[in-house]
Amino acid sequence: MHEFSIAENILETIETQVGARTRLYEVHLIVGPLSGVSADALEFCFTEVAHTRGLGSPTLTIDQPAARVHCLECGVHYEGRDLYEGCPECGSLRREILTGHECTVDWVRVEED
Repeated sequence: MHEFSIAENILETIETQVGARTRLYEVHLIVGPLSGVSADALEFCFTEVAHTRGLGSPTLTIDQPAARVHCLECGVHYEGRDLYEGCPECGSLRREILTGHECTVDWVRVEED
């Protein structure tokens, strides 16, 4: 499960920005469907990793927007959910993926003393 190491990396990045041992209240992520990250698995281990790092037990909210894709054969723009999904118009797999690879920290709310 590589989501455990992803959770560690996300929390390390947050610590760099807000300071080590700052207790987190809520973390909001954007995870694209083509990122290779399982939102369920990430959510499963995130709170435990945060607690182990001394960051509290933050609520994790994950936004999963559809990927935006441009077909290079017929020019159609469409929403994708899977890397193996072809163009809905022509079936081609020749495409430019415009969004959907992201695994981004959107915002963080910290606990106030």
